[in-house]
Amino acid sequence: MTSTVDSDGMHSAVTAQIEGFASATGEGVRSVLVKTLDGPRLTATHRADLVLPAASLAKMILGVALFESAERGEIDPGARVRIDSLPGTMYPSVLQAFDPDSTVSVRELCGFALVTSDNPAAEHVRTILGQERIDTTIKTLGLHSTAFPAGFSERELGPLGRANTTTAEDMLRLIEYVDRAPHLEPVRRYLVNYLRNDRIPSRLDDDVPVRHKTGSLRGIVNDAGIVLHPASRIAMVFLTDGQSDNVRTAQEIGEVSERIVRIITAGAAL
Repeated sequence: MTSTVDSDGMHSAVTAQIEGFASATGEGVRSVLVKTLDGPRLTATHRADLVLPAASLAKMILGVALFESAERGEIDPGARVRIDSLPGTMYPSVLQAFDPDSTVSVRELCGFALVTSDNPAAEHVRTILGQERIDTTIKTLGLHSTAFPAGFSERELGPLGRANTTTAEDMLRLIEYVDRAPHLEPVRRYLVNYLRNDRIPSRLDDDVPVRHKTGSLRGIVNDAGIVLHPASRIAMVFLTDGQSDNVRTAQEIGEVSERIVRIITAGAAL
């Protein structure tokens, strides 16, 4: 555990919350990172360098890679794609709302992948980008402990999906880059409208936006993003593995997030 903070009281309180969540008995491994981006300076971590499965957190890398490639003129995000050309899935997909002969843009598919975590949309964006562009994005952003060799096709959503790995430190670098890069405004807009709000935002007030992305596989309950509280923007990353009950872990992430936000924003008001 390492922490740096201006206020000893805030430091102790946030540290206690992180330790309490991370040391839950019989709950596999948990990695946590909390950092204020303005207001009182605070960084607190628990095993933030631990390499764990990324699950759908990797879709944020696709969003960054797509708009980086578009910025360089390598990919046209406005190119149209027929719905019936996209892969099917046994899971719910927002693409089922479209007629088969409808078309959507690559930019919109990226939006579906980040707003609804749609797997067929994400897989098509990944195919358009190709592994070389994805790996270049990972290297350029300094995500040194991140690997993204697998996609989101049906066969890759089980054990093969565990090949996509990252650390809380790398996810912080990613979300901070998304936060500050002007050409990633679409990605910021997609993430703040993410529809799966059962973790970091679940117990926060409805008027506090959270720009985030979750990731889930069996035993894996992840979330990474920024709480856009008016008193202090707070970056949070939760990575887990070996969880006995995904629903319960998701609830615990919401509970500890609420307590951490309350501690930090109370300190910011002093």
